[in-house]
Amino acid sequence: MQLFELEHMGRRRLAALRDILHSRYPQIDSRQIAMDCGIKSDWSQATSENRSLQAALRALTQLRDGPVPDIALQLGDQAQITDSGLLGYAVLTAPTVLQAARITSHALNQSNYLLRNKIVMSGEHARTVFTVAGTARSQSEQILEMSMIAVWRCIQAIIPSGRAVTPSYVTFNFPAPPYKDRFSELFACPVEFNSSHSVLAMPKSLVHVTIPSGNAELIRTFSSELKQLLGDGYRGNSITARVRRALIENPQSCAYSLEGTAKQLNIAPRSLRRYLSQNGHSFRQVCLEVRMQLAQQYLHSSNMPLKAIAYQLGYKHASNFNRAFCDYFGAPPETLRRRRQETNANSANLPK
Repeated sequence: MQLFELEHMGRRRLAALRDILHSRYPQIDSRQIAMDCGIKSDWSQATSENRSLQAALRALTQLRDGPVPDIALQLGDQAQITDSGLLGYAVLTAPTVLQAARITSHALNQSNYLLRNKIVMSGEHARTVFTVAGTARSQSEQILEMSMIAVWRCIQAIIPSGRAVTPSYVTFNFPAPPYKDRFSELFACPVEFNSSHSVLAMPKSLVHVTIPSGNAELIRTFSSELKQLLGDGYRGNSITARVRRALIENPQSCAYSLEGTAKQLNIAPRSLRRYLSQNGHSFRQVCLEVRMQLAQQYLHSSNMPLKAIAYQLGYKHASNFNRAFCDYFGAPPETLRRRRQETNANSANLPK
């Protein structure tokens, strides 16, 4: 998860906090809180660059220690999968809940975010164990409260049964707060405190559930990074634009194949091939362009492993993805990622 993804997440958290305060606590002086916590008066972002997530946590702490003790739970309950930018898109288009969980876990553990997790398969349960980075230990309780309910809301958003499914159990490694009943209400399962670890456990069968395709509306409302990716080539009613949109919005159904894409567009495969040819394109060419544009975005905007990127883009073997990427861009994917990381590091070291 790169810096601008963290900034995007922070801005979404600030917007959600603003909405909660305005709708539920109009008596609280939100402008004063914004001033105290280094947030612009409209709560759009922090007053300094790339600091919105930290500013949101400062506001969260001030509210939690003051007039709204359960604010972290309320904020986590408002979480949407689109809050995570391109990482959210990867989760939404992953083939199974387990693959989505692994993508998210790796991104968190390789990022500058304050939370870490690991997935443990044991007995009848898939357990996600959460820990807070040492630099944020003083805010660990609010971070865990917010993040664990947010993770669960995002899981519910991508599975067919939605809010009907509940965790097996949830544990926290801190004492029960005065509002402990709110945890049981939100998770709808047994919740224990003073445990050795903070754990979100779900039935093992759940992680193998196939994530349904057809979430086009969610994808269309995704982050600015994805909208920029779609660009002019994905707009309009030309057959080429329709194919590109289908591959972006329904990658599971299309399966990056002519037959799957034709079925998604309700067109016979032979007709789709002919229509594209009449527009000066081949399906193979259009499909490759979409895959490589997505690959480029994943490499630039996330810490997803190359194997995970290959899997997301329909390649059965990472070597096939590496070969296609190198032929398209003239360099292997790890080289492009390293160059971008070096560029970002040099930019960060420039004098302000």
